[in-house]
Amino acid sequence: MDITMNAKNTVITFLNDHDNALLDFTRDLVATPSPMPPGNERAVAERIQGEFNRLRLGAAQVIAAKPDRPNLLLKLDGGQPGPTLIFNGHTDTKPAGNRDEWKHDPLDPVVENGKLYGLGSTDMKSGVAAMIYATAAVAQVSEQLAGQLHLLLVADEEGGSQLGAKFLAAEGYVSGDAILIGEPAGIRRELESIALDSRGICCFRIRVHGDQMHSSLSDEFNATNASVKAAGLITRFAQGFQRPNMTVNVGVTLQGGVYFGVIPGLAEFGCDLRVPPGSTEKGIRSEVEQWLAHQKQLDSKLRAEVVWQTPPSTWIDPVNFPHDHPLATALQQAASEILSDPPPIGCYPAATDAPWFAATGIPTIPAFGPGLLPLAHSPNECVEISSLFACARIYALAALRYLSDQT
Repeated sequence: MDITMNAKNTVITFLNDHDNALLDFTRDLVATPSPMPPGNERAVAERIQGEFNRLRLGAAQVIAAKPDRPNLLLKLDGGQPGPTLIFNGHTDTKPAGNRDEWKHDPLDPVVENGKLYGLGSTDMKSGVAAMIYATAAVAQVSEQLAGQLHLLLVADEEGGSQLGAKFLAAEGYVSGDAILIGEPAGIRRELESIALDSRGICCFRIRVHGDQMHSSLSDEFNATNASVKAAGLITRFAQGFQRPNMTVNVGVTLQGGVYFGVIPGLAEFGCDLRVPPGSTEKGIRSEVEQWLAHQKQLDSKLRAEVVWQTPPSTWIDPVNFPHDHPLATALQQAASEILSDPPPIGCYPAATDAPWFAATGIPTIPAFGPGLLPLAHSPNECVEISSLFACARIYALAALRYLSDQT
């Protein structure tokens, strides 16, 4: 069956009539603290459950590895069998940090110049709110749908997803045909692209050894200073380990030396690589090891090794969403109906919960939602209210298109 114009009009009318309620709800989410660390999404989950009831969506299933880390799963049935689409977002935030750097209290959801300010406004309580209201809009025409729309709101994304997406995926709670994550899609402007792909993460440390001894004798014994050797490696890695579409961050952690009077016998620095789709853990590891081996060939006094930690801190897979997938088409068409400047397909520079879902075999769009990624985890985080409203409409129309007959 094709989605009728009447169904689309019903959905858009519902959202037009509920813009103020959507904004008020988003403000409530921002005002409800859920920072990770320490990690406790119970209050924000209760506020969301209340909104489900107010919107007559019913109560969501609560799935929790720990009582204070609830994940919510709401299911909306269509009138006929069909695929299952999952809207996904996370309910935790990073901590506010230094509150003196905020122009408003981070838990005071101030509206100013068309923007909503506050902790989590961009990352990603606005996206969560837009998906909830999109689901409520779609519920008005649910009998015309073929399939199911699930709303999966998870804890612990900011803490590594061990109690959220990773837990849910590993325990078999996530079942569907496609997932859309509402992370902020903008880098320089909001709704800048539809991120069908996302980069992965490769983190490691390089440990450098020297000759620890009394510093008054370093020249007499030609002692190797581990910190100096590490500094040289940092510079050479930053300048020489460049790959297309890879971001190389060197020295994200840095330790070395003992104290004055002592030649450093050990130094270590951390590297954070953001690797493009198509990269493999084995391939990137091999390149790093080969690079260090070459440095040792150039410097016979260099003693160093790569330290690989336990995943996920070492490696997170990049994500490739099929560009010809029906959900990609539905999302692009919906965006073109709502936005005057439809966003192109892009690759998300950061990681989201997409790899954990994709590992179960469910194609997952890593990011398309309101907000700017550079404002996430930053003082004065904010989101354009127009993007909040636009995303609610785009999500709803995309769901209507996807949950129509795909034959």
